[in-house]
Amino acid sequence: MKKTTHSLVFVTILATLVSLLPFAALAQKKKSATKKDEPRVTMAIPLGVRPGATTKITVRGIKLDGATALRFTNDKVTAKIVAKGAADVPDKNADKVGDTQLVVEVTLPAGLSDASLPFVVVTPAGETKPHALLVESKFPVIAEKEPNDGFRQAQPIAIPQVVDGLIERPRDVDVFHFEGKAGQQLVFEVLAARYGSGLDSILTLYDSDGQQVATNDDMSDSVDSLLKVTLPRTGTYFLSLIDAHDQGGPEHVYRLVARAHK
Repeated sequence: MKKTTHSLVFVTILATLVSLLPFAALAQKKKSATKKDEPRVTMAIPLGVRPGATTKITVRGIKLDGATALRFTNDKVTAKIVAKGAADVPDKNADKVGDTQLVVEVTLPAGLSDASLPFVVVTPAGETKPHALLVESKFPVIAEKEPNDGFRQAQPIAIPQVVDGLIERPRDVDVFHFEGKAGQQLVFEVLAARYGSGLDSILTLYDSDGQQVATNDDMSDSVDSLLKVTLPRTGTYFLSLIDAHDQGGPEHVYRLVARAHK
């Protein structure tokens, strides 16, 4: 009799659990749908801004075309939305690169020392999760300029310097040149994938004879490149930046930092 009672209890519990399965599945489906429908930011182009200046940036993402404001956690930073709407989607990859965008004028006060500035986009469907803009206050910042596809067209840079650039098409190569001294220790770092860019970078350094000095594909925890090198001789050097998969487009934005090794 005792064994029969235990069996009945087990059957009752099992039946209850089975009856709850449709509700659990419905709740999970509703949760997934809600997450999919939430507005979010995928990237900002360019990736960074400068103190004491107004920079026009493009913020790409999902469901941003109804945005009413862009708000920074630092209340000294102001942002004005000047345009919004649909964005071109390369390779039908909307979830990764975003299918809507905002054009925003961002103004930073002079003397701002923040390394990055988190912001959210406010929409009728809610706020996005915070996304960070890089801030460069130590080194001069220049824009990458085309054509710079080879040694003869290489764009001159100084050490230290920061370059805001774009691998704008498949098989695009951005090449920079600088003057270095024997024994000089330098660091070249790509900031891209860690901040939403589609770029999987490779950095390669060549000497004036076109001989490879050093190269780096991925950092230890990112597909962004980090190249540390001691220059073997005094002269002109060429630094190339490419996408590891020969891809390119408006989402392949990067910030390249060239500096002396500390």
